[in-house]
Amino acid sequence: MSETFFRSTTQVTDSRATSMIRAARAASGALVNLVLPPVCRLCNDPVNDGEDFCRSCELALCHSRPTMRHRCPRCAMPRPSLGSPEAADCGHCREEAWIFDRIAALWAYRDRVCEAVVAAKYPHHAALGDALGRRLAAVVVEECSDRMPDAVTFVPSYLTRRMSRGGTGTSVIASAVARQIGRPCQALLRANRPIAKQAWLDDDERKRNVQGAFSAKRRYAFSRSPEPRNRHILVVDDVLTTGATANEVAGVLLGTGVNRVSLAVVARAIRSR
Repeated sequence: MSETFFRSTTQVTDSRATSMIRAARAASGALVNLVLPPVCRLCNDPVNDGEDFCRSCELALCHSRPTMRHRCPRCAMPRPSLGSPEAADCGHCREEAWIFDRIAALWAYRDRVCEAVVAAKYPHHAALGDALGRRLAAVVVEECSDRMPDAVTFVPSYLTRRMSRGGTGTSVIASAVARQIGRPCQALLRANRPIAKQAWLDDDERKRNVQGAFSAKRRYAFSRSPEPRNRHILVVDDVLTTGATANEVAGVLLGTGVNRVSLAVVARAIRSR
C-alpha cells in the first residue's frame, strides 16, 4: 500500500516538475523574443516567431526550387521537363566517372543563395547554417526514401581555414540535417593539407587540387555500426560545382568499407557546356 502510494506520489511530483520545466522554458523563450525579437537569418529584418527568413529572402532563396525538382539524381543538374525526349538522358554526367551514388540539392547557386552559402561558412552564422540544414533535410528524405543514410558527415576544412573562419560551417549544416532525419552526425573525414579555393581553378586543376587532400579518421569512427561494410553515408557540403571534391571524399569513404555514399548540398552551381 505504502509502495503504491509512494510511486503515485513520485509520478505526480515528476509530472509537476516536467510541467514547471516546460513552463519555464516557454517563459524564457518569450522573454528572449521580447528582448531579442526574431529576425531573418540572412538579412536580419524582423520576422514572425518560428520563421527563418523574411518574405523577400524566402522568395529569393526558393526561386530555383521548382527548377531543382527536375534534376538528374546523379549530378543534380536541372533537366528538361519530364515530357521531353532529352529528359531521360543527362548530358552533363554521361561521361563522368563519379563514384558517389546520388546528389540531393536544395537550390541553384545564384543570387541570394550565393550570399547565404558564403555567410554559412562562418560558424558565427550558425543560426543560418541550421536553417539551411533543416531545409536540406527535407530534400534528403525525398531523395533517399528507398534507403536512408546510416550516418551523416561533412566535408572538412584544413586547420588554417578553420582557424581563420572560427570553425567549420558545413558541420553546422550537417548537424541540422542529421537531427532532422534522426541519424548521427560524425566527423569521419579529415583534411590533410591546405586546399586552394576551387572557385579559382578550372576543372582539371580542381581535380588535382583535392587529390589526396582527405583521409578517413581512425577506424573507431565507424565502430558504432555493427556492419560497417554495409553502411550508407551521407556527405553534406554547402555547394557543388564540378563534383571533384565530392568524388574525392566518396572514394575515401568507400575505401574504408562503406558501400554507399550519397551527397547533400545546399546549392548546385549551374554550368552550361
